[in-house]
Amino acid sequence: MILTNLKGEATIKQTPTSRNTIIVGAGLAGCLLARRLRAAGESVLVFGDSTKSCAASVAAGVINPVTGRWAVKSWQIDALLPEAERSYRAIEAELGIEIYHPIPLRRFCQNEADLKRIGRRSRNPRYADVLGNLSPPGEAPDALRDSCGSFEIHGAAYVDLPPLLEALRADLLSAQSYREGSFDHKTLRQGTDQGWHYEDCFAERIVFCEGAAVTQNPFFPDLPMKPVKGETLAFRCPELELPRSIFHNGKWLLPYGENRYRIGATYDEDDLSESPTASAKASLLKGLADILKTVPELEIEHHMAGLRPSTQDARPIMGKHPDHKGLFLLNGLGSKGASLAPLMTRQFAEYLLEGRPLDPETDLARFA
Repeated sequence: MILTNLKGEATIKQTPTSRNTIIVGAGLAGCLLARRLRAAGESVLVFGDSTKSCAASVAAGVINPVTGRWAVKSWQIDALLPEAERSYRAIEAELGIEIYHPIPLRRFCQNEADLKRIGRRSRNPRYADVLGNLSPPGEAPDALRDSCGSFEIHGAAYVDLPPLLEALRADLLSAQSYREGSFDHKTLRQGTDQGWHYEDCFAERIVFCEGAAVTQNPFFPDLPMKPVKGETLAFRCPELELPRSIFHNGKWLLPYGENRYRIGATYDEDDLSESPTASAKASLLKGLADILKTVPELEIEHHMAGLRPSTQDARPIMGKHPDHKGLFLLNGLGSKGASLAPLMTRQFAEYLLEGRPLDPETDLARFA
């Protein structure tokens, strides 16, 4: 069997282990896609490097149906929400874990104009399922600043992403469908048999689900990616008592119970390192002070940072390589990975296995 590497050089003959699909990247997208392909009877091998952080390993997993200054519905949220709940509940039942947590969400108005704008939005029938009561100033819990009123958002949740990833990877490992370690793109070789060879493996297709690390992928050098660094603080505060709800007032505050909280998140397009920074910590503590009337003494347990795999048009990117048959990409879930990943991986699996067309808004071909 004659093989060629990226430089077109001939390499030695070998007989590798056959798989239908190799998935590069064991973050949320890669693991959920592997699960869907395996459920369809496909033989899958996932390559993941636990020494490198991925967005999902440090994200809070918040699902918010209404976003932005204008409080609009998130893109495709009417389809995303039911698919997310179905998928995460099925994983909970199958793997014996608890990771999907529906939770109330209260967003605080920033000024009088904001209050009026939300009032108009709440009367729109299209928002009846996601926007709840609009409350005047002073009706929030006593510990919170509430000078301009607030409103409820229905359908919110958070997903415990680190234990979810741990469980999904362990399940793949038990099925001999997971390998730990970095992926060397330079040793990926295309064979004359319409497949791809990597180490001792042969696969019909390679799917890259590398998150922000895709910027180092030589097969997709010109993707319109726009990585954004995000940082959060997890802390304990015995003196702070808040009801079970996410509170959004500039930053979001998520109470986990037992006096444990998380405040987030920052957005930094300039510093693309994966290390937490003092400036972001200061910004998060200021955000906490903007949410609370008085900030009690708190104990910071974790300061987390990660790179969101965002795109220039704020849409996922998935589809086939324009030139190399058998190479595919699933990326660009950005800051909404917890809500996007279930539906995007289902659609991508249907595209691979059944030939169903991708949404033109997500298809890689839109950049051709």
